[in-house]
Amino acid sequence: MRLEGRTALITGASHGIGQATALRLAREGADIAFTWRGREDGALETARQIEALGRRAHAMQAEMTDLATLPQLVDAAVTALGQLDILVNNAGGGRGDALLHLTAHDWQYTFDLCVTAPMLLGQAMARHLVERGAAGAVVNISSVHAAHVWPNDSAYGVAKAGIIRLTESMALEWARHGVRVNCIAPGYIKVAVTEAEQERYMEEERGATPLIPLRRTGTPDEIASTVAFLASDDAAYITGQTIFVDGGLLLPPLTTAEYMRGDREGRGFSG
Repeated sequence: MRLEGRTALITGASHGIGQATALRLAREGADIAFTWRGREDGALETARQIEALGRRAHAMQAEMTDLATLPQLVDAAVTALGQLDILVNNAGGGRGDALLHLTAHDWQYTFDLCVTAPMLLGQAMARHLVERGAAGAVVNISSVHAAHVWPNDSAYGVAKAGIIRLTESMALEWARHGVRVNCIAPGYIKVAVTEAEQERYMEEERGATPLIPLRRTGTPDEIASTVAFLASDDAAYITGQTIFVDGGLLLPPLTTAEYMRGDREGRGFSG
């Protein structure tokens, strides 16, 4: 119960990493406000499970790219729960295409979702904490795409790199107020919900698993446990850091295909 008596706002918690994080923080003792966009059934299930753990739940439907409304989410969460101590900027995604065809609209949408929305929510959260004279924690969610290039991921990859840099600025500027800010960069995580998503993920998993030193993809719960650590007093002297939770995917030399086929299978590198 490391988070007993604290409250958290988590974006995008109707499924996947966001839902797992909401439930993990609730199990650690926190009351939870969270946002959802299109999966109402998932949002209702998240709230039901939080309340079954004896914690308060407050669900808010929101579009993260409607930037003008985002500070109101912090206000609404404070009204519902009395205060906020933790913010988890989890909602993300974007629109990808080859750079020759990527539109300015899709580029801007991805940045609004992955960088500008976390900035505005973090700003509103930090102001709330400063006004209260209270310490707090912000955890941003990035991706391995921030550190390695895949085809057609330019907008998403650059945006996820941006959230790491934003984390550092937040941490530096807000440290004197007792606000810690850290980032998590997940690798391949099993977040599929629908049958179509599961089929697509299984295909991706077959291709990805041989590239991962731990020989498996990750789970939302494994990201959630890292969030819980960073949000707790166990991480009281950690700020401005990014933790890659990727099973070793980015261990070098990721870009050497022969090495990936050979040495990581124990056959040696003949290149």
